[in-house]
Amino acid sequence: MNSCIFCQIIQGKKPGHVVYQDKKVIVLLDIFPSVEGHLLVIPLKHGETILDFNKKELGEIWLVCQKMVKALTKTYQTKTFSLGINQAEEGGVPHLHIHILPRYPDDGGGIIQSLVKKEVKISLEEVLQKIKKNV
Repeated sequence: MNSCIFCQIIQGKKPGHVVYQDKKVIVLLDIFPSVEGHLLVIPLKHGETILDFNKKELGEIWLVCQKMVKALTKTYQTKTFSLGINQAEEGGVPHLHIHILPRYPDDGGGIIQSLVKKEVKISLEEVLQKIKKNV
């Protein structure tokens, strides 16, 4: 997609701080980092969500995530990381990417569950049954 900023970087039309690239995945420094070493793991193939990729492709992406966590562990001497996908996030880049953030005791961040706060008004059993109908 020509309007996708990540596709433009992949095609060399826009600059990017490339940490790593192979035949399937590119890793960039986030230009608006939350912490030093904040990386974006991006498939070269354009797709907006995890639903646009097959099992093999997803595996290749996650293997690169593992490789980056190993590199960041050595670089920043931390074992704590947050990895996350903002899928179909309004205002986000419509190209699947995984954020990897090194974490520290004094970073002011929180666990992933702290990102969204919306009260669940039905029982866990009801939630379970709703989801299981579609699995």
